[in-house]
Amino acid sequence: MRTTHPAATVKTSVRAFDASEEVLGAWSAELDRCAAILAATDHAIVTTSLEGLIVDWNPAAAELYGYSAEEVLGHPVTCIFSAGAPEIFDAIPGVVGGEPVTFESVHRRNDGTTLQISLTLSRICQADGVATGVLGMARDIGESKSRDAEFHQESKLESLGRLSAGLAHEINSPIQFVGDNARFLEDAYAELIRVVEVYRSLLDTSDPIDWLERQKRVREAEASIDFDFLRKEIPSAVEQTLEGIDRVSTIVRAMKTFSHPGHREQVPADLKEAVDATVTVTRHQISGVADLHLELSDLPPVRCNVTDLNQVFLNLIVNAADAIEETGRRGAITVATAVDGDHVVVRISDTGAGIPDDVRSKIFDPFFTTKDVGRGSGQGLALARGVVQEGHGGSLTVESVVGQGSTFAVRVPIDGLSAPQGR
Repeated sequence: MRTTHPAATVKTSVRAFDASEEVLGAWSAELDRCAAILAATDHAIVTTSLEGLIVDWNPAAAELYGYSAEEVLGHPVTCIFSAGAPEIFDAIPGVVGGEPVTFESVHRRNDGTTLQISLTLSRICQADGVATGVLGMARDIGESKSRDAEFHQESKLESLGRLSAGLAHEINSPIQFVGDNARFLEDAYAELIRVVEVYRSLLDTSDPIDWLERQKRVREAEASIDFDFLRKEIPSAVEQTLEGIDRVSTIVRAMKTFSHPGHREQVPADLKEAVDATVTVTRHQISGVADLHLELSDLPPVRCNVTDLNQVFLNLIVNAADAIEETGRRGAITVATAVDGDHVVVRISDTGAGIPDDVRSKIFDPFFTTKDVGRGSGQGLALARGVVQEGHGGSLTVESVVGQGSTFAVRVPIDGLSAPQGR
């Protein structure tokens, strides 16, 4: 029987120990590297068990939420949620099933304040693919949201500034002929009263006048005021005055609809009325360069932030007018609305020069603009797409043929933005 020499057994054990130590060292180095990565990232990284208990909490999470790791490890992750955050719980089954999701949510800091975050959830798996937990990566987007709001307001003020002169002209024209007609009616009233006074004097029986004299005085009174002219022109002046008042009222209603502060939350709104109001306040700017065609079909109430969508329609209509003006020839702008399944679609088409292929991929980029200095900040289309996509769960697309024109299509869901909004 062959026996193993004790010395050989010891050497084998030493080699096995060294190999194990080398493996452990490699694992330790890898763990240190992972820990360093977690500590270095500026994203808050939180991992939880399938039961929702916090397992990992990196330094960025401690800074973002104001809790140390010792205060939260082993506790339910709901300690950082605001008002239960039902959208997060609704997303968990899909995440565990292998469908990562990103959405915006409101979380709570240790001091009781809230913060708006962008949150990405994905599952954590073993080597065999069995889910063991959920990884959450969060970042504070409150400041970027504030900047977006500022840019949005600046863009709106810029657009309103460009429209103000045109609106003044739109209101001034009907007001001017309303004033002219009012002065004409004032003079006509005075002349008719003078004739009435002649009639009344002829009814005075204390000073007998024969019939021929009465007729003569009546004819002279009517001739002095050109009665036939007044009989024809007074109704026309009244009609024009009423038309002018109606035109001013339409403009004022449109401005009221367009500039209404609206609601922070989404509420049902009449998008056909919103589009019509936007067209009204831009009509003067359009009329100088293009003929306007409206194809506005009836729409169901759409759950939305109508003030933000008004700004989108305004930007697209103004851009269409600018695109036609740059061609140096008169064109046409068509604004159409339609229902497409569970969405409404607003299309704004122009007969401008079209968008070249090398530019088309950049038009929605922030600060990109092809307009001359002072005619645009490059934020209009970027903000418009943000309002439609992020703000309403819809889409803003463009079709363009160089030399023929472009069509921008705004699609928004009738029932509003669903939550959570995955991307």
